Amino acid sequence: MLEVIATGPLALFQDRGRAGFAGTGVSPSGSFDRLSAARANHAVGNAAEAPVIEILIGGFQAKVLADTTAIITGTASTVTITGARTRESYTNTLLDLHAGEVITLGYASYGLRSYLAIRGGFRVATTLGSSATDVLSNLGPPPIKAGDLLLPGNFAAGEHWWPKLRQLPPLWHPKRHEELKVVLGPRSDWFYADAVLDFLTQEFEVTAESNRIGLRLHAPRPLERSRRDELRSEGMVRGSVQVPPSGHPVVFGPDHPVTGGYPVIAVLTSRSCDRAGQLAAGDRVRFRIG
Repeated sequence: MLEVIATGPLALFQDRGRAGFAGTGVSPSGSFDRLSAARANHAVGNAAEAPVIEILIGGFQAKVLADTTAIITGTASTVTITGARTRESYTNTLLDLHAGEVITLGYASYGLRSYLAIRGGFRVATTLGSSATDVLSNLGPPPIKAGDLLLPGNFAAGEHWWPKLRQLPPLWHPKRHEELKVVLGPRSDWFYADAVLDFLTQEFEVTAESNRIGLRLHAPRPLERSRRDELRSEGMVRGSVQVPPSGHPVVFGPDHPVTGGYPVIAVLTSRSCDRAGQLAAGDRVRFRIG
């Protein structure tokens, strides 16, 4: 059990999401970086569906009220545990936490979203079968706030992963620019050939308007459509790269709208969707077919 002292900019309960409700206007939601969230649950021996806490940038702090095992994955950040003695650690490290200690996640030196898992997961109410917080639909638990008690759940499913090593290898590594793999289409034919080439060769910048709904990118050369007629609204999926009239792409995240009326030039691969969840304002991005 944990008592929240501080959350940083934003802390949300997330899990694998609520698939199957697009027909009623509800997107899947769930962890933005699903792979990092899954590694966290695997590391502490939880079932795959166990809720985790998605922490934006860092600054999360909580008091430990009962002994537990925990891990924080995703970003490259320091983790400080204070109590009878002070321990300095890092993300991607299994942590034995004892009652009375305080765990503090530093601000990320690389990456954007961290995932906190404890042995057994968290006990959280579900909406449409999921504990994920959808910021677009306002479904699921409210954002976590100081003073909240985080109760343990019943999601333990096995032994701790790598109990002797206790350190997971980094999943993401800093690069001058990040490369996201895509499949072209379904509406790449709505763009001039030069625009498609620009999409695959120029470097885009992640803007500060990005969030869980989507990453808004700035293009040095906006992508120009070859067609001027309007597209009927179509179904959207996580990772859709939609191009509004401005020509600056938007990469849809887990809380994306279920339909959209602008052409989708490409769709990210699943692994690149996870990678997109770690991109912060100012990061540089390239796309390639993969």
